[in-house]
Amino acid sequence: MHWLRNVALTTAAFGGSWGGAIWFWRETNRMPATSELVLYLLVLPVVLLSTWWLARKAWARVGAGAPAAAGAGDVAQAAAAETPAYAPLAPGLSIAASAVRAPHGDTVAELRAALAGNQARPGLDSELYDDDGYPILSARLKDAGDSALREELDLWRRARQLDDPRLDQAQWRALAAASAVTAELAAQASLHADLGPWQQQQQDRQQGRLAPNAAIAPAPPSLHLLPLWGEDWKPQQRELALQWLRHVATEAGWPQALLAPSPRDGDSAAPATADDAGAVLATLLEQCGHASRPCLALVIAAGSHMSDAAINRLSNQNALYTASSPQGRIPGEGAAGILLADAATASAIGTEGAVLQALHQGRRAASADEVRRDTDSCLTDAVHQALQATQVDGAAIALVAADTGHRTSRVTELMHVVTAAAPQLDPGADVVSVGASCGSCGAVTWLTALALADAEAQERAAPVLCISNEDPYRRYAALLRPAHAA
Repeated sequence: MHWLRNVALTTAAFGGSWGGAIWFWRETNRMPATSELVLYLLVLPVVLLSTWWLARKAWARVGAGAPAAAGAGDVAQAAAAETPAYAPLAPGLSIAASAVRAPHGDTVAELRAALAGNQARPGLDSELYDDDGYPILSARLKDAGDSALREELDLWRRARQLDDPRLDQAQWRALAAASAVTAELAAQASLHADLGPWQQQQQDRQQGRLAPNAAIAPAPPSLHLLPLWGEDWKPQQRELALQWLRHVATEAGWPQALLAPSPRDGDSAAPATADDAGAVLATLLEQCGHASRPCLALVIAAGSHMSDAAINRLSNQNALYTASSPQGRIPGEGAAGILLADAATASAIGTEGAVLQALHQGRRAASADEVRRDTDSCLTDAVHQALQATQVDGAAIALVAADTGHRTSRVTELMHVVTAAAPQLDPGADVVSVGASCGSCGAVTWLTALALADAEAQERAAPVLCISNEDPYRRYAALLRPAHAA
């Protein structure tokens, strides 16, 4: 079609030029010169065709320019739409320090070494037996230190005229472990740069040595002491244990005047249930978003199943691991604590732990102990939300620490989530299941996993995911970043 159009245009140019010239010569009745013949019969048609061709070329360029500009704008808009405009990350909480008393280590370093060497395993208990008279499989502390605690706490309680808490053997062991963790972390908090000058000024004021025009020394933020106990602890026992731990914190160097009031039932800092560490951590993360509200909190979980009463409770619930009940729980014990602070407070303490950047939760529609074919996706959703909130790709996750025990339902759920979120991880080397090594002990197991995640995030200089799925219903996913990357 294009060549026909070109032939027609050429014919029209030459025909028009020749016809017009001949008509003009006839009307004037004269013979044209040679120059006129060349001009009108050859040059004029070529000029007309060249003018037409140049005009079409210019028009095509002008017409193509506007769509190209519009196309470039569309491409730019499409690229902008494809490139997500990330909002600034919500403030996280620095883990200024962490401490554990676990069956396979009295420090985080010892526990990590035992786990790495595959030496952290439950064993047959020499003191506790099942209904058939066989030793149970348990994860017991080497030395709980409860004997010394009983004498010391009894003197303290009598001096304050407090009632006997009537703790059983397992509760004494849990309280002893909690006391050790509290003393260690309170001593760490006492390294706050403002604490010494503030205490000195308070002492000078009491002794009348403070100059009237002296500048007021800034005080560190109040320390919130938030202990978590098992559901077998009665309210009176929890209250006395809390008062004792506050006493332990002051003995370790933190002033009584800078201890925040104890949370009561219904307070925002109080957990929804006795051992719900996730609720406490989620509340702290939400509150730390206010710059005018500095945060310093010591979250401690302690528990023990090392008593006849505790074993009987598990047995009566058909929840004890035995040869005939391999999907039961392996009893554990211990304590774990993390000292959480906003960035400025953590810097004043002088520590650079990992940052708890996000924590998301879910709740199963049915108990994980009862379903046969699990299709609940609440843990997968919680992990996805944690990664999305922190703008972290699953491929960047360096390790997963979890409170997962040995039960098939929990292990399958954890492996499914890890495979979906971070398939590059080696299940044998990059997934740490604390419950399988240290037994089942409620919130203690997950806080221990958080303490391990803190150490791993610092060492690997990469994000670490911490998962809780031991509870029949509650599911939590927390993401920790190294301090320099937060």
